[in-house]
Amino acid sequence: MKIEKEACLTDFIIEKPISDSESIILIPEVLNKEEYISINAHVLIVNRTNSEIKSRFFEKESWYSDAIRLNKIEVIYQPYIISQNHETVGIVIDYYGSSRVNPYESTELSLFVRNGATLERVLKDYSISQLNGETDGMSSGEYIEHKKTISPIINSLSKFYDLSITDTITTTVMEDGTEKSVKTVTTTETLKYKNGEYKNSF
Repeated sequence: MKIEKEACLTDFIIEKPISDSESIILIPEVLNKEEYISINAHVLIVNRTNSEIKSRFFEKESWYSDAIRLNKIEVIYQPYIISQNHETVGIVIDYYGSSRVNPYESTELSLFVRNGATLERVLKDYSISQLNGETDGMSSGEYIEHKKTISPIINSLSKFYDLSITDTITTTVMEDGTEKSVKTVTTTETLKYKNGEYKNSF
C-alpha cells in the first residue's frame, strides 16, 4: 500500500501498539480539498517487526471536514467486549463547529471487529456525545447536551452482544453568563447486531 504523506492529514495519523507484536495504524487520506475536505479511511493492524498488514479496513470518503471541523481522532483497542470471539477496535472522532450563535460539538464512535485479514465495521459514526446551542453570540442562550454510555448485554447466545445505551440529556439556559435553569432527563435504547451492523432495535 502506497500513500504519499502529503496526501494525508498528518496530524491525525495514529499508530497504537496493541501487543508486543502488533499495532493499529490509522491513515486519513485526503481525497478532496476544495469546498470541504473528504477523507478516505485506512485502518490497519500491522506486524510491528516487518510492517506486514495483518488486517485492514478501507472506505472511500468515510469522513468529512467542512464548517463542522474534524477536531480529533482517537483509536481505542477493545473499548467494549461485544463478542466472545472477536477483538474490537474503536475509532472516536470529535467534530467542532465554530459558530458563536449556534455552537456545536459532537463525538462519534465507530466499532470494528477483527475477522482474519479484514476489519469489519459493525457500528458506524454513532453519536456518543453532542452539544447544540442557540445563543446571542455572547453570554445568553440555551444549550442541549447529550452524553451516552454504552453497556454490552452479555448474552452468549448472540454472535455479538446487544448494546444498552443510556442517554443523559441536559438542557441549560444561560442569561448574561449566569446559569438560570438546568433540566436533565435520561432515556435508554438498545442496539442489536443485524445483517452485519448494529442498529436501533425500534
